[in-house]
Amino acid sequence: MKLIILKNNLLEGLFSVEKSVGENSNLPILKNVLFLAENNKIKITATNLDLAVTHYLSGKIIEEGKICIPFSLFYNIVKNLSSERIQLEQRNHHLNIKTDNYEATIYGQNSEDFPIIPTIKVKEPSLIFKNKYFKEFLSKVIIAAQYSEVRPEISGLFIYYQDNILKFVATDSFRLAEKTLPLESYKITKKTEKIKIIVPLKTAFELLRIIKNNDSETELFIDSHQVLFKTENQDIVSRIIDSEFPDYETVIPKETKFEIIVNRQEMINSIRLTSIFTSRINDITLKVGDNKKFLEIFATESQLGENRYLIPVKLKGEKFSIVFNWRYLLDGLKIYDSEEVSLGINGVDKPALIKALEDKSLVYVLMPIKS
Repeated sequence: MKLIILKNNLLEGLFSVEKSVGENSNLPILKNVLFLAENNKIKITATNLDLAVTHYLSGKIIEEGKICIPFSLFYNIVKNLSSERIQLEQRNHHLNIKTDNYEATIYGQNSEDFPIIPTIKVKEPSLIFKNKYFKEFLSKVIIAAQYSEVRPEISGLFIYYQDNILKFVATDSFRLAEKTLPLESYKITKKTEKIKIIVPLKTAFELLRIIKNNDSETELFIDSHQVLFKTENQDIVSRIIDSEFPDYETVIPKETKFEIIVNRQEMINSIRLTSIFTSRINDITLKVGDNKKFLEIFATESQLGENRYLIPVKLKGEKFSIVFNWRYLLDGLKIYDSEEVSLGINGVDKPALIKALEDKSLVYVLMPIKS
């Protein structure tokens, strides 16, 4: 293999595959990346066996070939080079790196020992996302997910499509976020009737990290046990979590007894300030008193002290007092863009609902802390 490639193009490829490089001490080959040049294509691939990312690079192929090289060493060399033009040449299992003022040789491994990357047999995508929407909606939902060995079904992003409705859902059992995607944000193929898959959390975060926020598209291919997200320059192959996602819709309140409408940014600021005095369980109290015109946000810590913050609100229903995990409450407020949000409450031990006044397609549900 002999190539001439620009530094920025190479760095972009290494950035794409970085988080999928394996750390398994029993399989040291996973700490390597596979460099391949054939059929007028240059590609670099990394895998941790659960997730595989391939990035297609632009460059000049003088001789075809493939080689397996340590990712960390190669990445550190490339990002510190001062020259823009880089020549890469394979010599048996060694890779020679050469610029106008630098030269190095990396000892690689037999490329045949690198794990076989799974291929998707399905030839037609089930969904085609517009990237600028895909990244935005994914970021708003994935905040509610959390990795769990005990409950793998909540350790990812639930993608659900049926009857011309597409939803992203995530939950950690203490909170839940659901986004119904607008029709202009995706395309559905004619053969697609129903989709119910759980994409692992790490894969979802990788999609968020490496997919560009532009006008290009990402195609979703679904096989029996794995999925492929295909972009203009990347193939992201991931396993599917083989579990049934919880019947989450029963958790979302259909109506609420009490509802306050509050300025979202002022609520965020007040939580950040009062949370300085919260205890180890991150508890913060929200209370509407007799005058029903102000929300009192209160926190206390036995070793530090206490503080309170008053915010003007519009109240529907009677006065109330409820305790939340302030981090979860803050996360729910941050995913909205509107000036005002509503917080609907049904009781101190029942799910609360945050939503925007103008946009009903995004909902955030969180459980109170029992005081």
